[in-house]
Amino acid sequence: MSSVHSFAKPEQSYAFYIPTNYTPEKRWPIIYAFDPGAKGTRPLELMKEAAETYGYLIAGSNNSRNGSWEIEHAAAQAMWNDTHEWLSIDDRRVYFAGFSGGARLSSQLAQLCNCAYGVFLSGAAFPPFLPPSRKTLFAVFSTAGMTDFNYGELTDLDAQLETLRIRHFLQRFDGGHSWAPVELWRQAMAWSALLEMKDSLREMDKNFVSAELARSSGRLRKRDETGEVYFAWGETRSTIAAFEGLADTSALKERFAALDRNPAIRSGARQEKADIERQHALEAPILSIIQSLGDAGGDKASMVADASNRIRGLVEDARREKRPESRRILERALGNIFVYAMETGSPLLDKGEARPAAPYFELAAIAHPEWSWPHFALAKCHAITGDKKAALRDLKAAREDGATATEVADFVKENPQLALVAAMPEYQKLVASPSP
Repeated sequence: MSSVHSFAKPEQSYAFYIPTNYTPEKRWPIIYAFDPGAKGTRPLELMKEAAETYGYLIAGSNNSRNGSWEIEHAAAQAMWNDTHEWLSIDDRRVYFAGFSGGARLSSQLAQLCNCAYGVFLSGAAFPPFLPPSRKTLFAVFSTAGMTDFNYGELTDLDAQLETLRIRHFLQRFDGGHSWAPVELWRQAMAWSALLEMKDSLREMDKNFVSAELARSSGRLRKRDETGEVYFAWGETRSTIAAFEGLADTSALKERFAALDRNPAIRSGARQEKADIERQHALEAPILSIIQSLGDAGGDKASMVADASNRIRGLVEDARREKRPESRRILERALGNIFVYAMETGSPLLDKGEARPAAPYFELAAIAHPEWSWPHFALAKCHAITGDKKAALRDLKAAREDGATATEVADFVKENPQLALVAAMPEYQKLVASPSP
């Protein structure tokens, strides 16, 4: 795995992975990956093992990030042009992959370019202004963490794709708002390889099909063992669709018929819907307050205090909740509050409006006190307003919440506003110590 700068656009760079058996004598499928924070190596680290096994090229942009379509589109175009210049690519098997805003970008690119065979979506669905339709011709493999605040929109997407008869697979995993973990990339690329065989885009391999059918059946049995009947029902349906025409699916169909008769399927669907509605009910009053902070007038201090108290209440409820199914609803709500606050404050900070931006980061820090991002943002806010002691305090908080000394030092170097903090002896001790 390496990173390069574009020859035609040196300001653009991307990480890439090429399987060890790559040869230019044949054409290869490629996955273009988009991280919301412009970390091209992040998805490649997760995907490279599966890419090596199933024979996929990968390119991950170091420029594309949440916020600007122009920046995202330029990054995608640069990767496309560069890789097509020096790699042997099968344009019938182009994929886009993304997490969060990168997932929305991936589906948007696929909708607009009519060039994608499939997309891999982690942590987000299609953009609201460009939903799937009967004109959507690409396959969709999506993943949802059980505590992801976007869990509801991913289950909604799966239902839409089923109604539209678009090839799709939704896989849930234990986790939050994140890229799909390593083990799911193996499943995702095996799934796409099966579809390629069905469409005569990849050489038929009966041994491969048999091995993947056995692996898929094993995953479904594990769902049974954990009592996740409703999830097993949806996965069985999608597994049958993937193997239909490639292998004998009669056993899977019998299994699906038995599941379909189980009353737990209907109750599971109702419970999932109720959980999503509960999440929205918990977060709605707080999101409304955060939104109102940007309006003219009103007692901002009282509004921030109100939101802070409400968020602390949810944090305490989540801490005390013993039932996993109830706790994950609270965690989804807190995750959405965190992201909404961060995404509301960040554009203000980018414009140098530090004072109005700071309350949003303070609220985000309450929602997820163990995450360092809001502390870094607050450090920048306080540096801009000239409060270097508060900025140092924020950097210390970032260290206490998991940021390494190198990450703190890099952040300070990247933000000239923090130069006064960098000269403080306390800061030097902070970045010199191996632990907080």
